[in-house]
Amino acid sequence: MNNNDNVSSLDRILDIMLMFAGHGRVVTRREIERRFGLSRSSAYRYLHSLRRRGLITAMARSGEFVLSPGFVRLAALTEEYGRDMSEIAAPILRELAGITGESAMVTHRAGDRVLCVRFQDGPRAVRVGLGPAANTPLYKGASAKVHLAYMTKADIRDVLDHCRTLSAEEFPRQVDDLESELLEIRERGYATSAGELEASVVSVAVPIIGSDNNILGVVAVASVGERAQSPEDGLLDHLRIAAARINREWDRAKPLELF
Repeated sequence: MNNNDNVSSLDRILDIMLMFAGHGRVVTRREIERRFGLSRSSAYRYLHSLRRRGLITAMARSGEFVLSPGFVRLAALTEEYGRDMSEIAAPILRELAGITGESAMVTHRAGDRVLCVRFQDGPRAVRVGLGPAANTPLYKGASAKVHLAYMTKADIRDVLDHCRTLSAEEFPRQVDDLESELLEIRERGYATSAGELEASVVSVAVPIIGSDNNILGVVAVASVGERAQSPEDGLLDHLRIAAARINREWDRAKPLELF
């Protein structure tokens, strides 16, 4: 890899995939080399990784590639997952918001981003908006950090390495502190965040653990102002009950398997 390339392999792979999506046509190895300042061998290494996973297909002419049917299927399955989870979570989030008085949401990880699958406004006079939590990086906010904490050690290491390349404005803390926080999240089974996505907003999030012990998503509530002083008090039990109910309904519905 080019010595001037300071981004992680994960980011580069995603950047290349976005290049394919943006083109909507054939992408050449030389285009990738020029776009990212890669050597020929580095470009081929990334392309080989994508081909091996069935996400792109080589054209008859050497050095040309297109998105594969496997990628289209993966995108369709991810969209289907979001719809299924949203429908299952909707009534449970309405109850959660009603009981706690706070805004509630369920999130799902897609690559290096965390997306909101379903959002329910709380009944309080001062509400928390969806905007900042709709699409966030893995290192920012309670919900995202729960997703990150339950990833594999190798994937967590890639994200932490990426954080080291960010500016102080993008990542205003020490990477070692985030690493320690992730260990604590796994041990205690929940995460909190204060003002990370929006000023004066504190969130509490717990994982939705499936019957196979893999994480299905994350359920979270967000509080503002004085309500956010001790967010865990009285919220964790409700969150854990909601997560268990979502998992139970997910198993009962037997949604389309992703893999």
